[in-house]
Amino acid sequence: MITSHIILASGWILYCTLHSIFASIRFKQIAGQRMGSQHKFFRLYYIIFAFAGFAAIMIHLVTISSYRLFIITPAATIIGSIVAAFGFIVMSVCIIKYFMQLSGLKEIIGNEARNELMITGIHKIVRHPLYTATFIFIWGLLILYPYLSLLIVDIIITAYTLIGLHFEEQKLEKEFGNAYRMYKQKVPMLIPKLSHR
Repeated sequence: MITSHIILASGWILYCTLHSIFASIRFKQIAGQRMGSQHKFFRLYYIIFAFAGFAAIMIHLVTISSYRLFIITPAATIIGSIVAAFGFIVMSVCIIKYFMQLSGLKEIIGNEARNELMITGIHKIVRHPLYTATFIFIWGLLILYPYLSLLIVDIIITAYTLIGLHFEEQKLEKEFGNAYRMYKQKVPMLIPKLSHR
């Protein structure tokens, strides 16, 4: 049982590492030089790779035996369901909003490589609503399915995302300049402000 948990953790760490490498500006530059006119399909190829890797890890996660961390009570079931459902709904809204950009179709169809700074809708509450919703969803799931395997996954995803956010913020500042710096001053990164002045 311990071995399967080590494989699970190693798989997620490898997946996150490859994600960072493939998303780096340097790797994209190298890919652009080597792929030539096919570079507009880079993001689409990456999405296919990412989905296949994610599916393989998830299959391993749901098929291994794991240790239960606590007894699931009716109250935990209700709370976990509400939290996870809320996170999933917000995640879905964000993914739909970002679909053209995330899938690479925007670049393929319109030949537009430049991203847009999103500051409307849910982005008025937090700068990275997809990550906030992901955290809510995965930790809500842990309340519903309190197993060591899921706790390992939640810790790795949370740590990786928080580290990655530091670099993503730097990239956004470089791309959008003063507009993003002003946006940062007004809107929190992940946790919405309870009160506004």
